Amino acid sequence: MAGRPHSMLLWSLVFVLLVVASGVRGGTRVPAAELQEAVRAFLADQRAAENEQAEITFRAVPENVEVPGMNYRLHVAADARTQWKGALAVRVEIESDGRIVHRCLVSVLIRTYANVLVAGRAIGRHAAPGSEDVQMLHRETTDIRRRVLCDHNSLEGLRSRRIIPRGAMLYEDLFEHTPLVQQGDRVQVRVRSRGVSMTLEGTARDDGDRGEYVTVELASRRDRVRARIDGPRSVTVLLDAEREN
Repeated sequence: MAGRPHSMLLWSLVFVLLVVASGVRGGTRVPAAELQEAVRAFLADQRAAENEQAEITFRAVPENVEVPGMNYRLHVAADARTQWKGALAVRVEIESDGRIVHRCLVSVLIRTYANVLVAGRAIGRHAAPGSEDVQMLHRETTDIRRRVLCDHNSLEGLRSRRIIPRGAMLYEDLFEHTPLVQQGDRVQVRVRSRGVSMTLEGTARDDGDRGEYVTVELASRRDRVRARIDGPRSVTVLLDAEREN
């Protein structure tokens, strides 16, 4: 009987040691709030150059992730995606004692909104839209993967590639650079030969920029010639003798 208290004390000490050892092995736990904060900061950095407003909702976040050490760092892994919006699974790596001890996924929904340009009326093909042709509206852009035009100044020097219906959102790929001379433009045609030049009127039948050659139909004779673009609505025809010089 005398040995029983000693035996009970011994078992108590063993139990305490097991609990302590278990605590040392278990280390600490990473709360869901810290994972959310790490992901939120990462997304803010990835979206810093975007002009959209983002609304982030966390859908599934691991709670109390166990790590072996008392100290740890969180690393959010980037990937090859170029647009961080919509339903995403973001990978978080937990580093402890200089090594990655755990990887987990945080599920988020990122809804985005922006002030975008919309066709206020139908825009014809190869038309350069003015301020009266477009309007600015606040729209959700979560499911949009194309580049949207968000500023009236972004339309400067551009023309439409095709007909754009009224109410359509204006995407970057709907427009192209406006050439210096456009098909159908009335142009001044300077004809040069052996130091002598004369000016006629004509109509451009092609698009082109400075230094390029386009076909021009002369107004007086309906002849078609190849002419070099010198400036806005200005072209030059170099006859053979002039080219040789």
